[in-house]
Amino acid sequence: MLWTHLNGKKIGIWGMGREGVAVKNALKKHVSAAQLVEISEDNVSLIHGCDILIKSPGVSLYRREIREAKEKGFIVTSGTNLFFANKNTKTKVIAVTGTKGKSTTSALLAHVLKQMGFSVCLGGNIGKPLIDFVDEVPDFVVAELSSYQCADLEGGPDIGILTNLFPEHLQWHESHDTYYRDKWRLVKQSRVVVLNAKDPRTQNFEAPPKARWFNHPDGIHIEDGLFYKGKEALFEISKLPLKGLHNAENACAVLTVLDMLGLDMKRVDFSSFKALPHRLEVLGNRGGITYVDDSISTTPETALAALRALDEGGDITLIAGGFDRGQVYEELAQYLAEHKGRLRLVTLPDTGKRLAHLAQSLGVQTSPTSDMATAVSVAEHITPKGGIILLSPAAPSYNLYPNFEARGEDFKHCAGF
Repeated sequence: MLWTHLNGKKIGIWGMGREGVAVKNALKKHVSAAQLVEISEDNVSLIHGCDILIKSPGVSLYRREIREAKEKGFIVTSGTNLFFANKNTKTKVIAVTGTKGKSTTSALLAHVLKQMGFSVCLGGNIGKPLIDFVDEVPDFVVAELSSYQCADLEGGPDIGILTNLFPEHLQWHESHDTYYRDKWRLVKQSRVVVLNAKDPRTQNFEAPPKARWFNHPDGIHIEDGLFYKGKEALFEISKLPLKGLHNAENACAVLTVLDMLGLDMKRVDFSSFKALPHRLEVLGNRGGITYVDDSISTTPETALAALRALDEGGDITLIAGGFDRGQVYEELAQYLAEHKGRLRLVTLPDTGKRLAHLAQSLGVQTSPTSDMATAVSVAEHITPKGGIILLSPAAPSYNLYPNFEARGEDFKHCAGF
């Protein structure tokens, strides 16, 4: 929707967080004679007096109020859509989504493009809202998009990247199938797409004919500790300063984009890239124990990836547990059991109870706790010197914390860093 289509309209902005404030500022700058109405949970009924509703990502597209508004013919859109409709056409947009890895992939791609001399803005679900860049003309905007932002996406990027699909965000999307479909909307709206050949759920969708696949033998992939393009060796994965095969595989998506842009991948220098906070972040060593913050982990699959990334035969105490979304923990418990001589488990509410029950039944040393301070204290008591204490909760944070960042900061504080 172009700015001119909003002139003189009564516009409701539902949600006055970071994105809602940015949308309000953009409307004041670009739209004339419009009446702006701030909408919250306390005055939702005001949407019925608006011509257009711009909702923030946290407001589910499937809420009754949104459905009723659309059925009555109200226009419902988002700050993300306003950005795509009104951005300068000279700027190329590369959008990244996926259940896991989208933040690191977005940040790594922006870092490499800047390193190669391009002007780049990074935003969306990370950093600034996209609407903040609507008047800028960089060479590239790298946009991290959540499933919430993809669900009603209009227009679309020049290149879209889907890292993977795992069960997530059931409350917002109402079902896992809807969640997958909403993520896939980015693929449908992108001019060209980059997809993960190793992700089984991605394979369940019909990919566009011109899709480029990473982690595929014919594309950018990893083999014998090297990044390859088909049969051509590029460079060692050890040059990527991020732990874990999953990070190296997402770096393949970044290299695929560079290849699509005609850039020399052998010029890439990953070494100066710094890992984002709360993503396998090594906090330091205290008392002979290394502390690792992977609070971003909200699924069993990501906790498994963290364990595998750090598992070099030493002792690891995993702190796990959080908001219950019906996660399936059998595979995680089985991995702990297969290494039960040196892997230990300390659990937090709420899902920790289920995970502890499974792990205990398989002979894993397990210590249930009720809060982070106790969890860290217990972990320090049972972890031998030379070992690792890993916070990788395998669940969202919302039962105890407002977000994963707050959970990671509490772990950091309790660990004394």
